[in-house]
Formats: sequence, C-alpha cells, structure tokens
Amino acid sequence: MQMETKTYQAAVVKRYTSNPSDYTISKFPYPTIEPNQVEVSVHAASLNPIDYKRAKGLLRVLQSETLPLKLGYDVAGTITKVGAGVTQFEVGDKVYGRVKQENVGTIAEVVAVDADALAKIPEKVPFNVAAGVGLAGLTAKQVLDSLGLDETKSLFVPAGMGGVGMFAIMLAKQHYNAKEIITTVSSEKVDRAKELGATRVIDYTKEDYTEVLKNEVDVAFDTVGDLNISKVVKPGGSVISVALLPEGNELVKLKKEVGDVNTLGKIRLEAVRRVADLVNWYNNRGFKAKNVSYRTFIMHPNGKELEETFNPLLASEKIKPVIANVYPFTIEGVQKAFAEAIDGHAAGKIIINVKD
Repeated sequence: MQMETKTYQAAVVKRYTSNPSDYTISKFPYPTIEPNQVEVSVHAASLNPIDYKRAKGLLRVLQSETLPLKLGYDVAGTITKVGAGVTQFEVGDKVYGRVKQENVGTIAEVVAVDADALAKIPEKVPFNVAAGVGLAGLTAKQVLDSLGLDETKSLFVPAGMGGVGMFAIMLAKQHYNAKEIITTVSSEKVDRAKELGATRVIDYTKEDYTEVLKNEVDVAFDTVGDLNISKVVKPGGSVISVALLPEGNELVKLKKEVGDVNTLGKIRLEAVRRVADLVNWYNNRGFKAKNVSYRTFIMHPNGKELEETFNPLLASEKIKPVIANVYPFTIEGVQKAFAEAIDGHAAGKIIINVKD
C-alpha cells in the first residue's frame, strides 16, 4: 500500500505577473532539510517590494526560476525539525529572520531555512511583529553601518513610513543616537514619523525636500531611487541607495547567494553587470561633482545580526515595526495583501498571518 505524500500549502504565482488576482495558494510535498537547516512551522510572514518584483520576473536576469514561484522572504514561526549540523536551535524554539534566496517561500505553512539566517524571537514579542523585522530591519542596519552613522552625524532618509524607512529612523535614534534624523512623509503620517524618532519631518505634499535641505545633511539613505538626493548632502558626505540599479560587483555578490547559473545565465549576468556599471557611472556624476560619495547596496541575511542588534531593542520595545495591515492566509487574503503592497502607500509592514 502506497503511503500518501505529506503536503503543505504555499502562496505562489504560476506565471510572471503584476496582477494581484494571479496570486494563489498551491500544495507542495513537505520540504526535506539539509544538515545546516531547520524546518519552521510558519506563524506569520511579511511582504517586501522584492516579493512582487520577483513575481513580475525581475530576478530572471540572474537565475532561471521554475514556475510556480513560491513567495516570501520574511518569516516568524516555530522550529519543528533541526538538521544534524545545527547546534544553536532546538525543536520548539520560536524564530524569525529573512531567509536566503534558495529558501524563498515563507508565505507558507512550513519552510526549510538555513539556520544561520534566523534568530530566536525575544520573549513576549508576537509573531506578527517579529515577521516584520527581517529584510527591512537588516537592510536599514547594514546601510546605516556602511554610512558610518553616529552621534556626530545627521541622517536624511526619505519615505520614513515605508518598511525600510521606519527601521532606519528607529535605529538612527535608538541604536546610533544620530545627531539629527530627517525624513519625508505625506501630511497624515507626519506625527507618526515623529513618534518613531524623526527629529524633523518634511511633508512632501507641501515642500520640496531638495530646496528645504540643500547641502544640510551629513549622510543620506536613498530608499526611493531619487538622484536629487545629492542636493541635500554636504560636500564630503555620503549617500547609499537600495532603490537604484545595484553596481555590477553587488550583482555578482547576489549571484553567489542565488547559486550556480547555466552558461546562458552567466552570459546574461555579465551583460547586466556591464549595464549596471554604466548606469551607476552615469548616476554618480552629480555626486562626484559635489564631492559626495555614492554607491548602491544589497542586504544579506544574518541571524547573528538580528540576535545581537535587534533582539535587545525588540525586547525593550525601543523599536517596534509599524504594522499597516494583517491579512489571513487564504487566496483572497494573499491577493489583497499583494494589492496593497503593489499600491505602495502602506504606512508600515503588511503581514500575512498563516496561523495563530
């Protein structure tokens, strides 16, 4: 008698698409874990722009992916199996993190994850809150580190109520003790941005930040892809962007995370690398003219960084991701969640609650 294959459900797209109604839920055989991995029973996952960009097919330049595509990079859940080589976790641990490219698919009932991408969830921190930290929090932390932010420097980060922007503000205040934290939001979000820690908030519906802040800030964190950000940074200052086309070397680093590609993929990657370098040379002209350092950045999963930096701040409630909306793990819920994410005006993180 043949045993029935154990299955789980995961959010997917069956073709590359920009239409939220094409998102659905499908069944897959249960994952097997490698010695360096753990199996996580997912309680919550959060959405990030890379999720719907990947669904559109924008990562195909790096790797030929097999359809249907499982979706989701951020996860919070409970460990149900532990690989033979994993020593830092045990069954029953509550964990969170941003999974690596090869583990993508966290909007699901279960996911196999490289253990070094995860950290234990601090006591009393809900799954929905922990799920909102991984990608956005690590991106903000790694960029602010690279900018050399400290108590002597002022920071400008636009879109302060976006996923990455809000973490940049909270970390700048609570972890780096920045001299000044400046952001832009729409009228209805001004007070909330101040509550997060912004010392100066510009209502972009009423003022042009490039005029208000001309040559005023030490470092800037571009989360929206606006080259005009060069106008607000002092000569000798720095700008890092996570929204513009990455430099060729950053794409090569991302390729290492994605894994091996075939010959056609390597040719395609080299072509993209050259185009990326040309685009960045063009973008960099205005910055160089002002003696402002400019570069792009791609974040990398890091469970240790979550444990050491974020856990104390989460446990003390010094930082807490703003949650825009929570949707159920149903086809309708997934479609509504992605519709809101694609719209791009959510004030905070969008969460999919897989189970309580």
